[in-house]
Order: sequence, then structure tokens, then C-alpha cells
Amino acid sequence: MPLQPERYPARSPLISPELEGQLGQLLDRLESPVTLVCIVGEDEKSAEMAAFVNHIAGLSPRLSRKFLAPGEDPAADGALDASLLPATGIYAGEEFGRMVFHGVPGGKEINGFAAALLNAGGAAKPLDKPTLKEIARIKKPVDIRVCVSLGCHHCAQLVSAAQRVAWENPLATAHMIDANLYPALVEQYQIQRVPLTVLNGEKTIPGGKTMAELTTLLARL
Repeated sequence: MPLQPERYPARSPLISPELEGQLGQLLDRLESPVTLVCIVGEDEKSAEMAAFVNHIAGLSPRLSRKFLAPGEDPAADGALDASLLPATGIYAGEEFGRMVFHGVPGGKEINGFAAALLNAGGAAKPLDKPTLKEIARIKKPVDIRVCVSLGCHHCAQLVSAAQRVAWENPLATAHMIDANLYPALVEQYQIQRVPLTVLNGEKTIPGGKTMAELTTLLARL
């Protein structure tokens, strides 16, 4: 049985009254239901993420949330990658939107989180035809992992671009990863600066990228 939302605080200290007002106005644009599926452990960051998700879900009647313990839903564990907790996936209703956040998306990353909600809720700004054509050129499955720090402006832009690609192309999945939470990952990929993008667990690409630069890279895989 899923973990009950009441187990966690209803509000997050990371969402100030001013930010809450801004997010509320933004989320008023949602046109269809969005579900936040959050896999959480017993650690402090998981509890922070759960409170964040509770708070966000309370800002729009079109948002709902589900909390899971690792191993409770094997399909969700695989889709969201429960090896990196906390893991929060964005679903368009019941359909996985292929956008995942590992760590609380505070700081600059709140913009990427809001953009993901707008994607799944049918309220994102339409992309131009050339950009959609470039995204459609991605013909092979790709797992995009953007390792970030929460105060990094270029990180947030790249996360938003990667997640829009994932939303538009079912062959792509995009993960935001707060590198500070996962020392083993930092060591594995020798992360010294962010953003660092990891493609399919193998190819690493340092630095920020525009949407055009990202789609070009992905189409060449």
C-alpha cells in the first residue's frame, strides 16, 4: 500500500509565501491532471522531498501525489531509478512523462520543476517546428542525466531543455540529479563542475547546452 501523504509535513520551508504565490499563478495554467510519484527512503532528503511534493500538490486541484517506498512498485522503481533516492517522477495523469528529479529541486531548479509540470499538464509554450523536427531526429533510446547544483543558472536551463526533449520524444528520459547528494556518482563520473550531462550511463558532456546543441548531440548517438 502506498505511503500516506499525511506521514509527511504538508508544507516545505523551501517554498516561501512569495514563491507559493508565483507557483500558484503558474499552475493555474495546467489543463489536465498531473501526478507526482515520489519514491522515498528514511533519510532526511527523502523527507524534505516529500514535504516539497506535498506543498506543491496543494497549489493546484489538477495536481495529485503518490508516495512509495523502494520496492513497493517495481515498475516505478525501474522507471524512476530508485537507486538514487529521493526520486520524483512527473506523470501526465497515469502515464509516465519521462521526467524525473533526484533531490529537492530548490534554488534555480524550481524553474525546471515547474516547467516539467507544465509539460505534463498540457500548458507548456509550444515549440517551433524546426525544434520539434530536431527532437524527432532522435531515433535511439537515450537516458539523459543532468548532474547539477541547485544554485546553477546554466544547470536549470539544461534540465528544462532535456526534460522538454523527453516529453516530446518517447525514446528519451531525462533525470535531474543534485550531485551533492550522491558522492558515489560524483566519484564515478569524476564530476568537478556542473552541469555535467551523462548519456546512457557512458558518455559525459560538460557544460551548459542550448536546446539546439542538446538535440544535435542526441540525434548523433
